[in-house]
Amino acid sequence: MDPKDVCGFRTEPGVAAKGAFAAVSSFALGLLFCLSFVTLEAVQAVYLGAVFQDVDSFLIGTWVFGITVVGCVGATAILRPGELLAALRSPGLILGINVLAALAWTTYFIAIQIIEPAVVFTVFSGMVPLATILAARLGMPEARGPSHDLSRTGNALILLAIAVLAATTGMGLSGFVRGGTTIAILGVLLAAVSGGLTACVILLSVRLNGRGVGPLAQFGLRFILYTLVAFAAVRLGIDDKGADMSAGQIAVIVGIGLIVIALPLYCVQRAVPLVPAMTIAAVTALGPVIVFGLQMVEGRVAYAPATLAGLLIYMSGALAAAWGAVRGRHAHPRFPGRCRRC
Repeated sequence: MDPKDVCGFRTEPGVAAKGAFAAVSSFALGLLFCLSFVTLEAVQAVYLGAVFQDVDSFLIGTWVFGITVVGCVGATAILRPGELLAALRSPGLILGINVLAALAWTTYFIAIQIIEPAVVFTVFSGMVPLATILAARLGMPEARGPSHDLSRTGNALILLAIAVLAATTGMGLSGFVRGGTTIAILGVLLAAVSGGLTACVILLSVRLNGRGVGPLAQFGLRFILYTLVAFAAVRLGIDDKGADMSAGQIAVIVGIGLIVIALPLYCVQRAVPLVPAMTIAAVTALGPVIVFGLQMVEGRVAYAPATLAGLLIYMSGALAAAWGAVRGRHAHPRFPGRCRRC
């Protein structure tokens, strides 16, 4: 049996077929993790958002991410200690991911305090694929731009939607702005920065994965700084709402937070070694689409007309970009999504 040349690798046909099947299976599993993220995120936004409104968000963040850090790092130390050693060999990368993750959460939290949450969520979600494209243009090796015309069109619509939402929010036409035009523009910028930083975290996670640090270790290590920041904010009373809650009530809310906050983020982390960063960005940008769909089912869509117009543009773009990202992938049997010749 003559060996075949598959993208420069001399491979027996049977081996190539098995490798291609494994690549497709990995890609499908990665998509499943991404879809799990957007689904859980949407459920949290639509059905459980009120659960977190009356409690100090930094208190919940301290507990949720503190448990995540201790649990994941501890499990990695027992099950895969070599990954912690690999992480220690990349201290700058670990620090960078921590700083970016902490800034992403902080800017997002500030944004939803000053402008309409639907606008924040949409701008944030749309900036993840757009920032990934920008990183590819700037030469970041982990980033790839869209490889399908449908993806390019979809991302152009996402950019247009963000511009529309920014303009309407700045003009005071959205549902809620805590202040004047300057505050409105600041809110949009903070949401955009948060999305851009999140894209950088995903790309750096891809790089760290290439250095032998898997999803479980990364997930525990990436929130160390944010946990410390959240704890400091609790001590300073920055988001103290004065709610008198028992330890049992807080424990229930923390438990819910582990399911609808930590678990979705872990799903994204699991997708990192399985699918290209551009695919992760495109699929996770579907969050506002699923939120809108759930609200339609519930019969409680209540957006300002200008916000709704921007959302409709965004949803058409996000659907096109996600479908194009899936159709445009060219899986290599060893490196899914990284080869255009197959």
